Amino acid sequence: MTNKADRPFSEVAATPENANWEKLTARSSALYNRADDVRSPFARDYTRILHSTAYRRLKHKTQVFYNIDNDHICTRMEHVAHVESVSSTIASNLGLNTELTKAIAMGHDLGHAPFGHHGETILTKLCQNFISKDMKFWHEKTDYIL
Repeated sequence: MTNKADRPFSEVAATPENANWEKLTARSSALYNRADDVRSPFARDYTRILHSTAYRRLKHKTQVFYNIDNDHICTRMEHVAHVESVSSTIASNLGLNTELTKAIAMGHDLGHAPFGHHGETILTKLCQNFISKDMKFWHEKTDYIL
C-alpha cells in the first residue's frame, strides 16, 4: 500500500513527520537517552515493556478460562502477543505509527488485578473504604500515592 488514500490516518499519525512529534514524545520525567540510538522513542518504550518485571509476570496469569478441562488456555502473555499482532497490522494499514501501537499493545494488560475487572471493582471498594471515598482503582495508573 503506497497510496495515501489507502492509509487514511498517515497524516495525523504519531511519526517524526507530524508537526506535534516533540509533544507526542515528551516525557513527564527524563529517561535515559543515547544520541546514537537507532530506535524511536516508541520503540524504546516497547523494549522497556518487554524487559520489565511486570511483563514477565504475565506468563503465569491466564487471560480467561471457562473450561478447566481445556489444555489450550491462553496466558496473558500470549494474549498480549495476539493483540500486538492484530493491532500492528491494523495500524500499518491505516497509516498509523506501528511502533507506538506495538508498545501500547505490549503494555495494555500490565497491572491488571487478579480476577480481571471484577477484581478491580473489589479493589475500588477497598480503596474507597480505607483510603478515600473518591478513589477508584485504575490498573493503568502508576502514580498512586498511598
